[in-house]
Amino acid sequence: MNMGTFSLNKSDIARKCVAILGIRGSGKSNTSKVMIEEAIKEDLPVTVIDPDAEYVDLVSSMGGDVVNGNDDASLTSEVHHRKRISSVIDMSEWNQESFSFLYKYLTNIWEMSKDRMTDRMIVVEEAHEFIPQGKVSGISEIITRLALRGRKRGIGIILISQRSAKVNKDVLTQSEIYMLHKVVHPADLKVYKEILPWKPKEVDAVVPSLEVGEALLYNEGRTEKVRVRQSAYSAFQFNQAKGDVTTSV
Repeated sequence: MNMGTFSLNKSDIARKCVAILGIRGSGKSNTSKVMIEEAIKEDLPVTVIDPDAEYVDLVSSMGGDVVNGNDDASLTSEVHHRKRISSVIDMSEWNQESFSFLYKYLTNIWEMSKDRMTDRMIVVEEAHEFIPQGKVSGISEIITRLALRGRKRGIGIILISQRSAKVNKDVLTQSEIYMLHKVVHPADLKVYKEILPWKPKEVDAVVPSLEVGEALLYNEGRTEKVRVRQSAYSAFQFNQAKGDVTTSV
């Protein structure tokens, strides 16, 4: 997977828990779009939980399906799972129908994966809204189950959030790959300090100074500064990244 100044293989993210964190405008959504593009290209189907309908063009243009609360969750998830179809669950209406659809869809994916395992990445945009710290719901429970127990059933998950301190810690700390973009709030910096094997002063010095599109990639005990290429489906324009950001994984 060509991510920019570094690469990740399909096997690096399949069945893994990945966290993409950073403040608004730091490049985290672009990072997730690049990862989704590359996953679909390599025949790793994705399902994006999309509260702002920002992934619709990307997934649909690559042959995926766009669904919402007006669709039949049981039938839709069955078809997607059996035929390995990528999808976007459009949550932009943010109503009871869309939440009911999401819960049924994810629950069906979980149940079907027990007997018919097939790799799939579940992408949760604005993860703090769906699996908040200290709050439990049917949706948070099924997403947590997929994140913590999905590996053996072929399921991986990508969590995206601009408020890492508000994401369920039991899920976030189980991530195996972290893409850490710029944050400045002390609560979010504290989360980074719990993730990275760095001294707190190093985190305070490096993280707030990350340029747009830069991130700290933490994977298998290694931390490297990287720059993510621009997605063809992002209006986002990177500033010129500074420093040595070239690496490979």
